[in-house]
Amino acid sequence: MTREAAYVALFTLLRGLKTAGLVKVCDRRVRLLEEMAVSELPALFMAVDHQQMVQQKGLPSRRTLGAKLFLYAANPDRHTSAGIVLNGLIDAVEAALLPPPPEDTQTLGGQASHAWIDGPIQVFEGPMGERAAAILTVHMLVP
Repeated sequence: MTREAAYVALFTLLRGLKTAGLVKVCDRRVRLLEEMAVSELPALFMAVDHQQMVQQKGLPSRRTLGAKLFLYAANPDRHTSAGIVLNGLIDAVEAALLPPPPEDTQTLGGQASHAWIDGPIQVFEGPMGERAAAILTVHMLVP
């Protein structure tokens, strides 16, 4: 199993958020929030992150691949915080990574033994609440 196959499977799953109309832009080439027009938000970007190999004598290597997800949102009107939209987007990513029934783990269509959100979710909201961003890490255990 190749690393890229796992990243493609993850991105394909996340691209479903665009198909569902939850994001307007979904890409593997990360752009800065400041470069984006309000009409392009909400947006989701995915980048390859750290990769870890663990080897124990007599056992196959255990590979954990990381992906950083960058979520961007804008407020729908001047009386509403962009953080509200951003929280909904984080929830949508979390829901997308739930295992499909009747499975108990998300395997990305067999490309990973397990895929999950791991660690802190960093949230950044502008002082006026016009735009917000979140960065989260997805780990994939790949055989």
